Amino acid sequence: QIRLGITVQELLADGAGWRVDGERFDAVVLACPAKHSSRLHGELAPEASRGLFEIPAADVAMVTLSVPSADWPDQLRSLSGYLVPKPMQRLVTATSFGSQKWAHWAAADSVLLRISLGRDGLPVLHLSDDTLLTAAVEEVSNHIGHQLRPTVTRLTRWTGAFPQYRPHHAGHVADIERRLPAGIAVAGASFHGIGVPACINSGQKAAAATGTFLQSLAE
Repeated sequence: QIRLGITVQELLADGAGWRVDGERFDAVVLACPAKHSSRLHGELAPEASRGLFEIPAADVAMVTLSVPSADWPDQLRSLSGYLVPKPMQRLVTATSFGSQKWAHWAAADSVLLRISLGRDGLPVLHLSDDTLLTAAVEEVSNHIGHQLRPTVTRLTRWTGAFPQYRPHHAGHVADIERRLPAGIAVAGASFHGIGVPACINSGQKAAAATGTFLQSLAE
């Protein structure tokens, strides 16, 4: 079963299994940000909970723009985007030329851009929508040397969505995983990498570990 739009409030031990909001399961994978996993662990695994809570995360704003394809510079048509070096950053930290990076986004009459604003040490969510949209258009226009004239804009605010890997992060995560109760696994960007491939790999490892645990119960 796949159930959408459900907020989990409570995770409790139940003999050899677990109760998630009162419903019993043999094993649980927590594929959510570290601080949310920390809250769900609570008194179940206090040391693991503390370790999860200590993984920091930054806020990010994402601006998506649609610009006319006819107005897009020829020298950028084969590129997928760029990162802004920290000494040059104002609010924008990276831009993906989304419709050139992902084939399913491609459109004949437009180019779609995804612009990331904010990072650890550069908070942006206190700024207004107009300020963030204006910064995205003006800064990217300056970066690429071409004035953007978007026909459609969208702004999304992501609170605590950008995990930060401090020195010795891998060791910290390994210690958390050792302290998790049997039958509980964690997965997601907070642990072994923030990119989509890394998150897929994290989920596959958690699923494999859970499968091994369930097999041990069956035996």
